[in-house]
Amino acid sequence: MSVTNLPYIEQQMIRYGMTLYLALGIIGNIFNCIVFSHPLYRRTASSIYFLSLSIFAIIYLIWSVSPFIYMLNYTDFQTQSVLYCKMRLYISVSLGECLRYFVVFACADRFFVTRTDIRIRSLHSISVAIKFVFIISAVCFSITMHLPIFMNIRNNICGRVGLYKFIYSVYQITIVGILPPVLMSIFSILTIRSLYQRHGALRRLRQRDRYLMRMVMAEVMVNVSISIPYSINLVYGAATFYDVDKSARRLEIEAFITFATQFLIYLTGVVPFYLFLLTSKPFRKGFVNMVVICWKKCVVRQVRIVPLTVQNNKLKNNGRMMSKRQ
Repeated sequence: MSVTNLPYIEQQMIRYGMTLYLALGIIGNIFNCIVFSHPLYRRTASSIYFLSLSIFAIIYLIWSVSPFIYMLNYTDFQTQSVLYCKMRLYISVSLGECLRYFVVFACADRFFVTRTDIRIRSLHSISVAIKFVFIISAVCFSITMHLPIFMNIRNNICGRVGLYKFIYSVYQITIVGILPPVLMSIFSILTIRSLYQRHGALRRLRQRDRYLMRMVMAEVMVNVSISIPYSINLVYGAATFYDVDKSARRLEIEAFITFATQFLIYLTGVVPFYLFLLTSKPFRKGFVNMVVICWKKCVVRQVRIVPLTVQNNKLKNNGRMMSKRQ
């Protein structure tokens, strides 16, 4: 029996918050895929990372968020299938890491494009970006292979047990909590420093590149902001791992804080489209043009066709009536 109202609050956050996450995230990322598939954006390496981010974010949200909503009314399938218990967190963590490192490499690409060194600048290419996307995916799914090995069902609960709980916390602190924000910050600082060293470089950059830089910076700010509470909670969990004398109230509070920080982490798969709308005028303009074109093709065209069809039917009927009278 619960000793606080936090489990009920958690249920409501899942019912309404995660449902909203799922809807807004899928819709926004589909729009991202359409915009970044446009020939105008396909010519830049950063767009490859953003397109990959959007595709992986759709899969990430469906795989990670949907089970929470399902468990509100049905039995947790993780407690009934060992295979699903092992694979759910493995795939979710791997996809989440891919999202973060796509942003890291988008930051790196912005740094590459500001350099005068030919060898460094050559990394700013679509072919290299595609190779990096495959490498990032392979590495992220490889370094998380420990999850399906050590995850198991104990006492009707799917989770980590024993020393692996502590090892996993240290792993998450390093790979998820510290490394991506640090790398994003480093590449962002190097990019700004490189621009200041090249007097007037910012003015000479193409308008599309400037706005792509804004989009990357916005992603960095969101990722770093989300990672801070998540990292602090991971550090706290690792520090209190051997503290077994915890009251039921404290356990519920800790469980809720862990859920809340994870709830924020899922924003990484939801916000990209809405960030890009706010920070990039060309992206906003391209999206509006796409909506207008679709509206004209799908709605206005049908409205115009219907009256013509009706008019032709009326003419045919009038012709038949005239022939009968004659």
